[in-house]
Amino acid sequence: MDIKTTQLVNDLLRGLNARQREVLEKRYGLKDGQILTLEEIGKTYGVTRERARQIEESGLKELRSVVSKGSLDKFFGKVGDYLKNIGGLRKEETLLADLRVMLNESGSSVFDNKVKFLLELSDDFKYSPEDKSFYSYWFNDSDKRKKAVEFVSKLVKQMESKKEDMVTEATVDKVFKEAIRPHNLKELVAMNYVSSSKKFHINQYGDFGLSHWSEVNPKTVRDWAHLILRKEQKPLHFTEIAKSIAKIRESAKDMNPQTVHNELIKDARFVLVGRGLYGLQESGFTPGTTREVMARLLKQNGPMTSDDLLKMVLKERILKKNTIFVNLQNKKHFKKLDDGRYSVNAA
Repeated sequence: MDIKTTQLVNDLLRGLNARQREVLEKRYGLKDGQILTLEEIGKTYGVTRERARQIEESGLKELRSVVSKGSLDKFFGKVGDYLKNIGGLRKEETLLADLRVMLNESGSSVFDNKVKFLLELSDDFKYSPEDKSFYSYWFNDSDKRKKAVEFVSKLVKQMESKKEDMVTEATVDKVFKEAIRPHNLKELVAMNYVSSSKKFHINQYGDFGLSHWSEVNPKTVRDWAHLILRKEQKPLHFTEIAKSIAKIRESAKDMNPQTVHNELIKDARFVLVGRGLYGLQESGFTPGTTREVMARLLKQNGPMTSDDLLKMVLKERILKKNTIFVNLQNKKHFKKLDDGRYSVNAA
């Protein structure tokens, strides 16, 4: 027989007096999904906030007495088995979504409120509000809850110590499995603990890391541009970068290209390699004007023909050939040798 939350709630409330039933329906949003405060409920009935609280408390006391006799055993058993299999706790949002499927219910705020209302009537289920480390979640095993907190803490430390490897190489699975081993956790359970924690983040590219890593969870225009250029692995024009940011960042639908240009030109991570084209210094692009790049290459490699120099410069810059040839004619900075090669003018 299917378990229907609406029927369970209606059967429970039927045993209360009209005022208790109405107060609980408003307090938990059981009819329209709107949750009212005790003060708002008090104003509705012309009573004080304290009186509204007393009515709520008396109604809950009666319902818990009924529940203790087994009226919700089937529902609680189903939720309990689910939590046991997933590691003893579950992020509230995910729990409610899964229960909709398990109970074949339509998704709505009313359904969510009814489930939370029913769980609050049991001594076996506890609610943990959102804090700096975890999203709000429900649990039915305090030992497993402690284990989840310890696992998350140790995984964070392990990931911090291997950040460079994790953001540049595909080492996530290795680090994750190393963290699981001493805790004797199933991967499904460990992944559930991770998804319940605010310490971790998966970005639009599927990269997994710690939430405060800009390489995984960018916040600023510069960080978004850095992530995009790392993924593209080639220089992009600032207008293309702006379009890419707008495409994957929900809060930046109207990203101004000039804003991107102004931000990148001030950040040493980015190198202007052509007209409006930016590459990453970490990808081998060296800062400097075209003339400075040419001079550096000549100092590093010695005199070169214009063609050889051209080939080397074009590895670092996206330029027209004439730009390089014109720069070579500047006798203040470059000197043409008798054999036709060019060197830096030391004068």
